[in-house]
Amino acid sequence: MVLGTNAGQADLIRYLKAQNWHVVGCSGRSGEPGQALCDVFEQVDIRDVDALEPLVSKHAIDLIYSISSDLAMKSVVKLAERTGLPHFFDTAFIDLLDNKAELRAFLARHDLSPVPYIEVGTAAEAVDWSLFPCIVKPTDAQGQRGVQKVSRPGELIEAIEVAVASSPTDKAIVENFLDGVEMSCNVVLSEGRAIVKILSERLVHDIDQIGIPKGHLIPPLAVSKADQDRAVALVDRVVVAFGQPSGVLYFQMVNTAQGPRIIEIAPRLDGCHMWRIILAATGVDLINLAVSGLLGEPNSDPVGNMLPDGNFELMFQQTEPDTHFDPDAFPAPEGSVYHEYRYKSGESITPINGRLEVVGYYVRKTS
Repeated sequence: MVLGTNAGQADLIRYLKAQNWHVVGCSGRSGEPGQALCDVFEQVDIRDVDALEPLVSKHAIDLIYSISSDLAMKSVVKLAERTGLPHFFDTAFIDLLDNKAELRAFLARHDLSPVPYIEVGTAAEAVDWSLFPCIVKPTDAQGQRGVQKVSRPGELIEAIEVAVASSPTDKAIVENFLDGVEMSCNVVLSEGRAIVKILSERLVHDIDQIGIPKGHLIPPLAVSKADQDRAVALVDRVVVAFGQPSGVLYFQMVNTAQGPRIIEIAPRLDGCHMWRIILAATGVDLINLAVSGLLGEPNSDPVGNMLPDGNFELMFQQTEPDTHFDPDAFPAPEGSVYHEYRYKSGESITPINGRLEVVGYYVRKTS
C-alpha cells in the first residue's frame, strides 16, 4: 500500500511494480499520475488512519510505505504500528521531526547546529524578537506553505499571521535567517550506521519565491570540500544523537559563515526526485535501499559519501499555477539522461505551493 499517488509517489509505485509487487494506491484526490500505475486505487484521505486501517486487511497488505511527503509518512508509521507491519522509526520520532520548534529544541539540547528561534501562536508573543532578517514559517506544515523572509520589525506581525494560518496546530516558528549556500544530504541508516550520506547543492529561487527549489547539483559546486566535510560530520553527529537503527533521512542545511546549520530534517526520501540524480551520479538506488531495509534485508556495505562520476544537475521546469500546460514551452534539454512531464498538454496546473509549480524535470550530466 502506497499512501499518496502524486508524482513523487509515482516513482515508488514504478519501482514496486518493476519488482512484481501488487500495489494499492491511496489518495484523497483523483487523477494523480501514480493512480494509473497502481493495481488498485482507493480514494481515501491519507490523513485518516481509521479509514485506512480496514484497507490493510481488505487487500492483505504486506508493506505500507510512502516517499516525498511528511504528511504521508505520519500515516504510514501510525498505520504500520497499528497493523504490525514493518516500518522505520516510530510515531514519537516522526512527531519530533514534524515539529520544527521541537526539532530546534532537540538540536540545542545536544549542542548541534545552534540557531536562535522562538515558537509563537500570536504575533504578540514575538514582541521581544530582535534578530533581522529572520524566517517565519508554520511549525508543522509542508511544501513551503506560509514561509516568509522578514527583513524588518514592521513585517513580522503579518508574516506570523500568515504562518499561523498555514499551520494545522496554529503555531509558527521565528528563527534567525541562515545566509549561505543551501545543501541537502540524503541518508540511509542500517543497523545504526549511516551507510549512505550523499551531499548535494540545493538551488533556490530569489526572495519572491523563497524556499522553493530550482534544482540540485551533485556534487555541490559552490561549497568547498572542507565545508562539505563539515556538513557530513554534522549529519553524523545528529544521527548518533537520534539513536535510530534503520531508516532514511533527508537533511536540508545552509553553509553559513559560522559553519553548516540545519534547516529541517525529514524521515523520508526527499520530495524532489533526488534518487534519480543520485542513481545517475553514484549508482546508489535510494528507493531500493529503503524498500529492502523495510523488508529486513541487510545493507552491510557502507557507501558513505560516495564520490559522483562527474557533475550532475537535476533541474525543475516550473510555471505559475492555474494555467494550462504547454509541453512545447518546456523541452527536454540536450544531453538529459532523464526527463519527465507531470502534466499532459492542456491540463490545468494544480496549485501545490501556490506560487511556482513543477510541471517537469530533467537530470543531466554537465561535465
